Amino acid sequence: MFLKCQPNPHRGGRMTRALVYEQAPGQRFAIDAEILHKQPELLSDFGRFMHARFRILDALAYFICLAGVLASLAFVWWMFLPGIAICTMMLAVNRKAAGEIALKAARKSADNFRKLHEMGCLWLVFA
Repeated sequence: MFLKCQPNPHRGGRMTRALVYEQAPGQRFAIDAEILHKQPELLSDFGRFMHARFRILDALAYFICLAGVLASLAFVWWMFLPGIAICTMMLAVNRKAAGEIALKAARKSADNFRKLHEMGCLWLVFA
């Protein structure tokens, strides 16, 4: 399952990266992984220390990028390229993990499903 660009009706139809899944045959929902990654406090209802986990992993990704830039200044000019690549991949994995945590919570109980919908992070996808 990859993240797909979907318009979020709760945010005025703005495009966002979403995790699209099928609840029942013909019934597809999308979870806004982008907003859950940017605001990990929204995940605190579904697990302990979720906000800290994503903040620390994002900080680590940015530190790796900074280390690559500093290594390019000190050693070889191209060392920033692996740092940027690793940073980008880590941020994408963190974004997807936020969506998957919300997906597990939504499948676990109807209350979590309703909470995600009320937060504007879950909606029905047509087509």
